[in-house]
Amino acid sequence: MAVTAAKSVMAFRVLTMAVDLCRLTTRTMNVNAGHERTSKARIIHQIQLIRGTTKKTTIIMMGVAIIVVLGTELGWW
Repeated sequence: MAVTAAKSVMAFRVLTMAVDLCRLTTRTMNVNAGHERTSKARIIHQIQLIRGTTKKTTIIMMGVAIIVVLGTELGWW
């Protein structure tokens, strides 16, 4: 039971970071343009550390994040 809860928390953290990355990419997050590249690299690195992910998995998570951000912007949920 504890393992399942830990996996859920970890998945939520990864999704949250992927959403932040998506918001940076689509420019819906307020950041100084000079820090944008650094922020993207930091978020990608954090996701890869948590999941031990590959480039392919990071791209998949970004796709999910795009759906979440667009769904929120369009009022789907």
